[in-house]
Amino acid sequence: MTPSISARHGLPSLALALLCCSCSSFAQQNLPTIPVAASPVILDAVTDGQTGKASFAYQGKEIPPVIHASPGQTIQVDYRNHLTSHSGEQCTHGSCSDMTNLHFHGLHVSPQAPQDDVLTMMAMPGESLHYRVEIPGDQPPGLYWYHTHPHGENYRQLLDGMSGAIIIDGMERYVPEVRSLRERLLILRDTELEQDAPSLAEAKRVELPATGCSRGGEAPERIFTVNGVIRPSIDIAPGERQFWRIVNASPDLYADLAIDASTMKVIARDGMPLAYHDPSRPFEMLEHILVPPAGRVEAIITGPPAGTHASLRTRCVDTGPDGDPNPAMVLADLNTAAAPHRIPASSTAKLPPALHKRIAAPLLAHLKSTEPAYIVRFTEDKHGFYINGKAFEPSDAPMLTVNIGDYQHWRVINETGELHPFHIHQVHFLPYATNAVAAENPDWLDTVNVPVGGTVDMVMDFTDPIIRGMSVFHCHLIQHEDKGMMAKILFQ
Repeated sequence: MTPSISARHGLPSLALALLCCSCSSFAQQNLPTIPVAASPVILDAVTDGQTGKASFAYQGKEIPPVIHASPGQTIQVDYRNHLTSHSGEQCTHGSCSDMTNLHFHGLHVSPQAPQDDVLTMMAMPGESLHYRVEIPGDQPPGLYWYHTHPHGENYRQLLDGMSGAIIIDGMERYVPEVRSLRERLLILRDTELEQDAPSLAEAKRVELPATGCSRGGEAPERIFTVNGVIRPSIDIAPGERQFWRIVNASPDLYADLAIDASTMKVIARDGMPLAYHDPSRPFEMLEHILVPPAGRVEAIITGPPAGTHASLRTRCVDTGPDGDPNPAMVLADLNTAAAPHRIPASSTAKLPPALHKRIAAPLLAHLKSTEPAYIVRFTEDKHGFYINGKAFEPSDAPMLTVNIGDYQHWRVINETGELHPFHIHQVHFLPYATNAVAAENPDWLDTVNVPVGGTVDMVMDFTDPIIRGMSVFHCHLIQHEDKGMMAKILFQ
């Protein structure tokens, strides 16, 4: 019997609620609601006794919790490193030492300890880190995530599944209809394929082709899971509308998402409601959407007609002549035989007003017309991966310093033969042109795809004083980041 994905609805707005989806049953877990004033969440990094892989554990189960919070609250996490000191896994520069830490991806919070500090906060086996992440009152509501970020060992930990979702509540302030919709969280992670019968069966199950569509021509080595399950079934009645929140937690697989013979009503990307910067544009109807590694999409999905077979799938992504295979595959099936899910009548209380951050049209036009204030250049060779000719070292000085309080025009140039997703901590940006061609409806993102041999021009939002401190930007193909494609930036 194919497992079904669990749903969440009606969590208290003044609490941190932690929920888990079981990797085997997908049954909803009745985990506790933890008040903000209570003790910190205790999250453990552990080594699985059977597989030898690293994972997160919460309350004794190897299931990463989903953290819910509201703007203005504080996320407290006690992160304890119980990984083995004699790892059998291989990292970028040899055997893994199993150092680890956390990054709170996409949140507009301080990069200084004890908040989103990925540079100086590091725990070796037997050590602990104590995070206190203060979410600003104007944090856009939406889907964010947390994951490990130890330079040189990050790829292995993310591939092992050391990641979890963060939901900042309040999306109904921008799209009121989501209050009455069943909500689903879909976390896309990888599972590795071996040359054996079980792996061949898994590849066949997701309808994996023999080769990817990349010009490199290599055979696919991994497939996606959804909340830890290969090709689950999602109950959705014909015509039923549901609110789906999807995060691509893969270290390097792209997901070009589509639902058979259907469109998605996209309302947020990378945790940013479309209406946050443009109230006149609360949604966009799309037949498919490219979600790079670390990207998120939130959309309203309508159940297909009765008797229709439909699946959520990723289309093949050509990652370039030097890129890795990124094949098409089925992610999940939509079960239209399910009965409609009834949501209890929600409160009729008036919602608090939505916050909006508009950028004035003359300012935006001026930024677009000026030369870039900074250029990020991605290069690579057989020895490593580089930003502006430099491979990252933890002891590096900042590559640049930015004075807080303004917007800047940046350009990212990809001088390699493969795709690279650009990501910067602490802020969102507006990628308004690709290869000098203006985007029709650009969205504010924290991770953007940079095409092979191409460019992306963007407006960086450096206006918030909360982000002061040493931060980083990097390629979010995590092997590339581990091998040097990262740099420090000092916000002052």
